[in-house]
Amino acid sequence: MLKAAFLVGLGFAFAQTRPDPANASARLQAAIQANPEIESNYTELGNLLLSVHDFPNAIIVLEHARQKFPRSPQASLSLGVAYYAMRRFPDAIGQFLDTSKLAPDIEQPVEFLSRSLEHTGARQDEVIACFQRFVKNQPNSAVGHYALGKAKGDVAELRRALALAPGLADAHLELGQLLEKTAKVSEAIREYERAASLSPKDPVPHYRLSRLYARQGKTALAEAARQRHQKLSAQENRPQENPR
Repeated sequence: MLKAAFLVGLGFAFAQTRPDPANASARLQAAIQANPEIESNYTELGNLLLSVHDFPNAIIVLEHARQKFPRSPQASLSLGVAYYAMRRFPDAIGQFLDTSKLAPDIEQPVEFLSRSLEHTGARQDEVIACFQRFVKNQPNSAVGHYALGKAKGDVAELRRALALAPGLADAHLELGQLLEKTAKVSEAIREYERAASLSPKDPVPHYRLSRLYARQGKTALAEAARQRHQKLSAQENRPQENPR
């Protein structure tokens, strides 16, 4: 299932402005029947269905919108989110790549692709090329540098992202993991500590910290980080990260 942040700007933002989803859905369906040439009626309906987690029907609406309005980045982006929610990962990746081609200067498809890297499969090189084009055109985008750094395991790109957006917790976490892999333990700890501070409800930095504190012989800190990780993992109701 998608994290809540994955739907920001799509269905959930729409739901906040439509307190009665059933009435809004009926109104939008009627609007589509009355004038099937208005793109926003389809995308608003699709995003409304996303907001109430009716992903199968969102896919039906948004697939129709994609066929009818093939140059619409909003239809493509929303359809990608709906596919992802249904674990149709190759289809989701394809839509996010299409969105980036249709609207090469917007960050959303780059951000969504960066959250989906484990599912890119045979299209990994295509995704990296997408990130490279975006960073070339938008050199001041922290999201772009983060996505490229994460995809390529590039410390320099992650540092560029953090120079632009020091509060980007995911970039601190990713950088910490790369530094840990190269045995730069003290530097990795600083990045994990920063990630934990910026994203206090995320259990992953605490898991990483517990291992590195233990490696340094800091038993009390390691135990505190381990307990914090367990508590946050339980609150999220998700499996704890396994050692790698």
